[in-house]
Amino acid sequence: MTPTITLARTPGESLAIALDRYRDAGGDPVLTAFDPRGHHVWPRRIAARLGVPVTGPPEAPGARQAPLGEAVAALRHARAEHLVVALLPDGGTAGGGAPSGADPSGGGPDDGAGFGHAAAVFALARNARLEIARSEDAVLRAVRRAAPRWVTLVGSADLLGFGLTTRLRARFPGVEPGVLYAHTPAKLSELVLKALLYPRLPGTEDVLVAPLLKGGAPLRSGRLTVYPQDAIDASAFARPAPGSGAGAGAGAGAGTGGAVAAASSAASGAGVGFGAGAGAGAGVGAGPQTKSSHGHGHGHGHGPDSPGLLRMFSIITHGSEDYLRLTSRDLLCGRTGDAAQLALARRESATLPACMHGDDCVYPDARRWSPASVPAQLVFANACLTVKLGTQLFGRGNRFTVAQRFLDAWAGAYIASPLLKDGTHGENLLFHHLLEEGATVGGAVRQVNDSLVHWGIDAPEVLVVGDPEARWTADGARPLPEAVSCQETPGRAEITFEGLLPAFARVRLKDPELREAYRSGGLALTPLVPFGGRLPFYGTLGEGPDGELSALVFGFQERRLTGTEESRTLVVAPHGTRPADRIVRAVERYENLACLDIKLDKARSVLTDTANSLPAIARRARDAAGELTRSEPLAKATDRVLANCARLDRHLLETLLRLTETREYHFVESYRPAYAVRHVESPYAACRYCPETTHRYTSAHVLRPRLRRLLVSCPVCGATQDTEDETVDLTLEGETVLVPGGTTRLRVRLANRGPDALDVLLGARITRGKQHGFGFALDPGRLRVPAGSTAEAALTVTTGHPTTRHAMLLRCYAVGEGRIDFAGRDLRFAPHAMDAPAEPAAPAAPAAPAAPAAPAAPTLQERPHEH
Repeated sequence: MTPTITLARTPGESLAIALDRYRDAGGDPVLTAFDPRGHHVWPRRIAARLGVPVTGPPEAPGARQAPLGEAVAALRHARAEHLVVALLPDGGTAGGGAPSGADPSGGGPDDGAGFGHAAAVFALARNARLEIARSEDAVLRAVRRAAPRWVTLVGSADLLGFGLTTRLRARFPGVEPGVLYAHTPAKLSELVLKALLYPRLPGTEDVLVAPLLKGGAPLRSGRLTVYPQDAIDASAFARPAPGSGAGAGAGAGAGTGGAVAAASSAASGAGVGFGAGAGAGAGVGAGPQTKSSHGHGHGHGHGPDSPGLLRMFSIITHGSEDYLRLTSRDLLCGRTGDAAQLALARRESATLPACMHGDDCVYPDARRWSPASVPAQLVFANACLTVKLGTQLFGRGNRFTVAQRFLDAWAGAYIASPLLKDGTHGENLLFHHLLEEGATVGGAVRQVNDSLVHWGIDAPEVLVVGDPEARWTADGARPLPEAVSCQETPGRAEITFEGLLPAFARVRLKDPELREAYRSGGLALTPLVPFGGRLPFYGTLGEGPDGELSALVFGFQERRLTGTEESRTLVVAPHGTRPADRIVRAVERYENLACLDIKLDKARSVLTDTANSLPAIARRARDAAGELTRSEPLAKATDRVLANCARLDRHLLETLLRLTETREYHFVESYRPAYAVRHVESPYAACRYCPETTHRYTSAHVLRPRLRRLLVSCPVCGATQDTEDETVDLTLEGETVLVPGGTTRLRVRLANRGPDALDVLLGARITRGKQHGFGFALDPGRLRVPAGSTAEAALTVTTGHPTTRHAMLLRCYAVGEGRIDFAGRDLRFAPHAMDAPAEPAAPAAPAAPAAPAAPAAPTLQERPHEH
């Protein structure tokens, strides 16, 4: 059903038109905008672009004027899902607003009243509840009472601030907020018109300008065309920014001379070929229109020389309040071309662009282009500080911001963040794909904000200037491609792509454990096997309005998987320890070896190399949180460092074994000078090897308290265990009796109660045992123990021929990534154990009876604290 635009001269007349249509629900949809001057420049221009019929305004005065209270009463029983809050100044009238005549572009004395009327027109078109609020507390109370899904705050730019929107989102996290604001009621009426009209007649093309993406050719996928850095022609998107004379140094006209203007007027054949649109200024003058080589038409009767509008102009770039970089030599400039506005700004504002203070542009060699000439219904700006509200002024009414220049012209919605941003192409792509899927603008932005948290990229403060309930695709739900399958088990899901990575895939997850892990912030989406690619692919997790959890995988274009890359598998599971985390922890342990009385010459070069690698690993780890194709370069970097760690672990184990068998090295005593006992549990638990009760000492590094050692000691049998934390249990089980020249068989048992797998090297020695000829064999000498599992190795001790048969102190070490876990037991010789004769002895004459043997000396037992 084609809508009609009905023009009015006053806020009351505009509201009366909307009320009459609201009560006549069976009529054609009607949209209205008012202009006290009767010019209606932008409503007429938009209607011509889209082929929408226009009626009014009435020639003679006397049309019905509706008060704001009439709309409030009419909407008392409207839909509760959407709440519209008209923000009015405290003590103002129901129409309330800026002082009369304060802004020369507003249109006359009636502009001082009408902000509330514009809010009512929007609420009537949406059949939404309407509330009047004159303070932040009143806004929050209204939201609490209504419990809506969407909230739209409508009013003067002076009354809206990010403190309000931030607190609203924090206090009501389930709400999808939006704002509609302007510096005059007439401009607010225009914005309401565009916000309601465009989703009914959306453009057919989306554009993503990506000067930070390397490439020389456009990338096309469905309705989206992406322009990487070497494929951008600024003249194809916009017209030169208005200047104040040749070489004016005013920040808008310098550098955009006749050659550039000529190129702009011929934009139909330049680069991307999007018509630059009508008019270079915000509401002043309608410039020539160009023919679009892509035919962005809507089929509403406009001619080939009057192309339709882009649905979305999306950009990720460097920028600020008053400019966005298109290329290294081109920028979108936020300076207005309205002479009256310029004069007013110089009188009333202190915070102005450099060019407004008589200085040159901060980019004097750049070609400057007008945001007002970009023919797009919706703008997604992924750059720093690209929207301002309330007291964050940049010229009165923020008239010199890029955001305001877009909103004063074609744009009916503007999506951006007020904060400094790092930004990722994934934000722009995700928003596009969600709109294509049929999500509301508010829902899509909510998912983008949630993803920023999931990725750890930016603060979740992307804001909707526009209608948060608007849907730009009627029925965009897409079935899961046949190439995609998902296997779920409790607490884990594996998503497999066979032969194809589609440009967008939503994989719904049913497991309640995954949903709870997501809600607690502990769920991750990672490749099972790292992979890369020239063009990035992104992944995120999100919960829809129905509470259903989904994994979202998307990119610039679909990617065929061929040859050795026929499939890709992603894992959805609670967060585990990443290889990069392991490296950081290992470096800390290696640095601490000196405090364990261990000196490794080889550690210095490994630590230097790792320190040099850590910045790159950190960047790749952060990027890989959202960009799946960064997992391969991250894996290569971490694998190289971990391989160095493995070589260092081998050297560390050899050093521990050498120290143990050559001198009185007691590991559990070596760290005492740098560690302090912080807690003693006495008694602790029953000894595993004898009936006695053990004692546990918890010690912490004096300078690094997070570095701990846990020592369990038995005062009777002398058994000890010394571990880094409670997740490891290392025991020596089996025979404890030595026979000279014989073998003793034990089991090394390692239980892993931690959340991550352990990969350790094993070694065992007798304290000062080298001189006695002991031998040791471990099978296997390396254990990999999954989380929550136990593994064993066979330890065979070959006894030499010690001259003294005292208790021998067996020491076992498990070493991995700088971690040292230790277990010790006393091994004793069998009573009256004798060396076996090497050869049979010849018969000898009977010897005289031997004297009675003296009682055997008691075996030596290690003192309780001499381990």
